[in-house]
Amino acid sequence: MQLDKLDWDAIQQEALALFKDLLRIDTTNPPGNERPAADLLAESLREDGIEPWIAESAPGRANLVARLKANRESDLEPLLLAGHTDVVPAKAEEWTHPPFDAVEAGEMVWGRGAVDMKNMVAMSAMVIKVLARHPEIPRHRDLIFAAVADEEEGCAMGSTWLVENHPERVQAEFMLGEVGGFWLNIGQKTYVPIMVAEKGRVHLRMRARGAAGHGSIPNEESALVRLTRAIARLDKKRLPYHLTPVVETFIRRLAATQPMPDSAGLLGLLDRRTAPLVLKRLLPDKSQARAFHAMLHNTATPTILDAGDKLNVIPDEATCELDGRTLPGQTAQDLAREVREAIADPEVEVEILESSPPVVAQPLRSDLYATIEHIVARDAPGVLPIPYMITGFTDARAFHRLGMRCYGFSPLKLEPRHNLKFTELFHGVDERAPVEGFAWGQKMLIEVVSAFLGRE
Repeated sequence: MQLDKLDWDAIQQEALALFKDLLRIDTTNPPGNERPAADLLAESLREDGIEPWIAESAPGRANLVARLKANRESDLEPLLLAGHTDVVPAKAEEWTHPPFDAVEAGEMVWGRGAVDMKNMVAMSAMVIKVLARHPEIPRHRDLIFAAVADEEEGCAMGSTWLVENHPERVQAEFMLGEVGGFWLNIGQKTYVPIMVAEKGRVHLRMRARGAAGHGSIPNEESALVRLTRAIARLDKKRLPYHLTPVVETFIRRLAATQPMPDSAGLLGLLDRRTAPLVLKRLLPDKSQARAFHAMLHNTATPTILDAGDKLNVIPDEATCELDGRTLPGQTAQDLAREVREAIADPEVEVEILESSPPVVAQPLRSDLYATIEHIVARDAPGVLPIPYMITGFTDARAFHRLGMRCYGFSPLKLEPRHNLKFTELFHGVDERAPVEGFAWGQKMLIEVVSAFLGRE
């Protein structure tokens, strides 16, 4: 059976209904409570004869895994489709439509999780359901679908728990998840980023000590003053420049398709001597400049300060916790060293509390990557697929530990007329997805997975 004979309208309407049902389940993390979402998915999968496995890493923290066996003889390893069902908090009073009502208005579906990432969860469920209905579509690999808990709080109750306790349930050669597949509109050109790498995460703590004293007598060498000076130096100096192969490829492909002078500015990012000028003066979009800066540097962002517990007492200790991110090829120790050099105060301690390394699909190109490129080029003429590194983390950091090559490809069409920026929707107020863009993504994902599973 050819895919063009499928009833795409019916599939997309069914997927849209499942998507909305997922959005209506409040899985805000913390506390998570992903069990109702897992139960909804299980009910939907059973309609097509697929019996999922559900396990809770803690009460209410449910992870669902379903497997569709290959229907052709092969020794090829599975493909895993993965998505998380938890979402970040949303303040309802700030939203145009209630964040858990899944309102369809203005060509959009509004709701927390619309792009992060209940859209991919619903689409992945529909992929395995459609293939189960049509055994005539060849599958030379098993297809696994995992809907996991707790990604927004670090993956411990979800993908990491599965990898450490039930690796046989999710073991695969390749994984498709977030963040990628969305339309990225820059100038007159549209790109589809394919996430092939993500930065590592490092939890750092800076600690300053000094003499305690009475608050009525200022002390310029007090722990808190010393710590704030260190934070200010870290912000002013920033950390060293590092160009990675993935980011170099990303920038060069952008530059090759942008007009002058934009292309020249982008190429300037590839030289450590000119990059600071480009980031500071030549990129008019400051959010874009911050994103490129994070792609070219390790980062350490102060997020939690702690000092003192009484107004009239100068504390003898002050700490600052930092959210650190490391580029591929860099370690937690490299980041700690760079932070120490930036703050330039040997009396301020820098401690690594925990870390996880960067993730890179090695080698970058593969049959799956080529399949994505081919389907995007065929179905979206003029839209350019491009390798991409995200500056955050995803469930890929857990699945990568099992040797999988992980790509972010959660397809979503964001047409220029919608004037939507994916990065602003992610965790933002009024998170929403275009109805037509979701339907496009559903068809794209089915076509990519079917084409890849059909390869001998």
